[in-house]
Amino acid sequence: MSTSLLIDTSSLTYRAFHALPTSITDDEGHAVNAVRGYLDMVSTVIAELAPDTVRHCWDDAEIPEGRLAAYPAYKSQRTEPPAEITWQFDLLRRLLPALGEVIVEAEGWEADDAIGTLCAAAGDSDRVVVLTGDRDLIQLVRDPVVQVWFTVSGTKQLRRYDAAGVVDAYGVPPDRYADFAILRGDPSDGLPGIKGVGEKTARQLIGRYESLGALVADADAQTPALGRTLAASGDYVDAMLQVVPVQTGLDLTEIGPDADDDVVAELAVRHAIESPVDRWRERRAGVAS
Repeated sequence: MSTSLLIDTSSLTYRAFHALPTSITDDEGHAVNAVRGYLDMVSTVIAELAPDTVRHCWDDAEIPEGRLAAYPAYKSQRTEPPAEITWQFDLLRRLLPALGEVIVEAEGWEADDAIGTLCAAAGDSDRVVVLTGDRDLIQLVRDPVVQVWFTVSGTKQLRRYDAAGVVDAYGVPPDRYADFAILRGDPSDGLPGIKGVGEKTARQLIGRYESLGALVADADAQTPALGRTLAASGDYVDAMLQVVPVQTGLDLTEIGPDADDDVVAELAVRHAIESPVDRWRERRAGVAS
């Protein structure tokens, strides 16, 4: 059995950036908090999991045209990322291949979609762990092949989801999580959901209907208020079915590995990340041995 670790680099870098103070800087005054947090968080998981392969999955486009065309308000509430984190993404992009790591991305799509494509390709004898801070990826859980390890707080506490864990936490199976998110909404992505439908109602409706299309078609069977809302929500549901599910059949690009000790040493010293780089190497070496 082969074990793969798929890392939602885009999500976890943001998580590390917000968990650690930007006062952690190099001698040039650049914040390096996100890079340090990412290296320590991911190497800790690698040491525990001992995966056969590791892939760092990247946003090629934070707002893909396909999702934007379906729903123009997708992520519209988000502001431009601070310069301090944009710079750190660039540093990680130089550092990870030099450390012998592989970056994966899907042209025009998000890291979620690269991860979804890799998960879809996993066979029954494979084991895949997705490390993320994005609940959207819970929809990929597939027993016994795919688990999602979700960062609960900061960069240390993880919640591990198999199918039973998803049902316990959200009251729906993983293959209906996208429907659950469409009904409930997701403010972080600018998705309002169906008016008047919270988590409890969403769970109940998913339990009664095999698809959102069937639910909308049966709007007259609901309470008057919900029935009116559902009857007017057909276009929204159709749009969300193009936005919320992750892509699973994309062409992927790999960058690296391009191991280069000299590049790693130069970047580590210049940007005050010697300690997390050393810990990374020690943990990676422990897995390899």
